[in-house]
Amino acid sequence: MVYVLSILAGLTVMRFTFRWFFDDWQDLAENLRHWFTPEVISVMRGEWGDSLWAELRLFIWLGLGVLGGYGCYRFLLS
Repeated sequence: MVYVLSILAGLTVMRFTFRWFFDDWQDLAENLRHWFTPEVISVMRGEWGDSLWAELRLFIWLGLGVLGGYGCYRFLLS
């Protein structure tokens, strides 16, 4: 039960912080495209700055969700 509540807490954090990082689902899809594009190709296209910013936003957003879930897990175990 602790695992389920922790996962739900992490997803809730991600849900409520979504608008802080992304405008809409298209923006999320664009950031995912930048994330999966190799850096060499981004540099050749001249999109390296956009790719770096997209990866940073995704990393922080996912990190907040993971930290929220982990914090809930640790809280419920104590």
